[in-house]
Amino acid sequence: AHVDLNRMLSARYALGTFAAFVDAKKTSFPSPWDECLSLLGRLHDEINSNSDIITPALWSGDIEAALSSGKMLALLSAEEGGVIEHDISRLDKLFSLGVRMMTITWNYENTLACPAYCSGAVGAKPTVVGNTYIGGGLTELGRLFVEKCDELGIIIDVSHLSDAGFYDVARFSRLPFVASHSNAREVTPYLRNITDDMIKIISSRGGLIGLNLAADFLGSGDGESIARHALHIAKIGGVDCIALGGDLDGIPTNPYFPDCAAVPKIADYLLAAGFTSSEVNRIMGDNVIRFLRENLPKHPSV
Repeated sequence: AHVDLNRMLSARYALGTFAAFVDAKKTSFPSPWDECLSLLGRLHDEINSNSDIITPALWSGDIEAALSSGKMLALLSAEEGGVIEHDISRLDKLFSLGVRMMTITWNYENTLACPAYCSGAVGAKPTVVGNTYIGGGLTELGRLFVEKCDELGIIIDVSHLSDAGFYDVARFSRLPFVASHSNAREVTPYLRNITDDMIKIISSRGGLIGLNLAADFLGSGDGESIARHALHIAKIGGVDCIALGGDLDGIPTNPYFPDCAAVPKIADYLLAAGFTSSEVNRIMGDNVIRFLRENLPKHPSV
């Protein structure tokens, strides 16, 4: 219960990402695919029930329309690309249901790729060589997944992906991609964080890196640790690739930032760390708004 619409409003959110997250090994549904469809249905029900304050971000033109009307935006994502199993055509179905961003894996190996937890077990230790975590990259189906996402206009999210998988995405994707909730590995050597080289690649491709509020990712959960990661990413990739990727409702509660209403406090820590007001505004939201204007697909009627 880190997030609800009332607290988002109080914190002056412009946009939230809502992930249909599936733990493929613990689903109570007939299949992970069925659970994903059910979750997306629930998301649409919530958005439709609160259409006076929030609207889905489906097309590039939706961004300006929502902001000018004072509504918040909901970006729908699917977290666990393996829900498609062996059927690439299921991406067409997800796109039709409003999904505009997808991770390729969660924490299990699937038909597409290996995750950062490359043994397939949550919490398992990967093989480490230097600052690199060794695990498999994209499968042939995973490569087709990347190409199909590019074709449809689904943003590829490399958070949770193995290092080898990251470089495969960089090789095969034609479009900007994101690490929606990953911090800097150089600051905190945690397997879900990304290396300086990855930061450079995401930035050079016009992508985004979302700062994760989990204490394990930050090194500690306080605002100074968030600022350290932001400063490092800015040094390596520039301010324009930094965004907020809190992973709220996906992480244990961080006592320094217990819910979405506390997120605006991040701006104070960034200012104290030396970022300018313009840079803070970009990190706190403007970068995401610009990215979606540029990278969401245009409505077919346009």
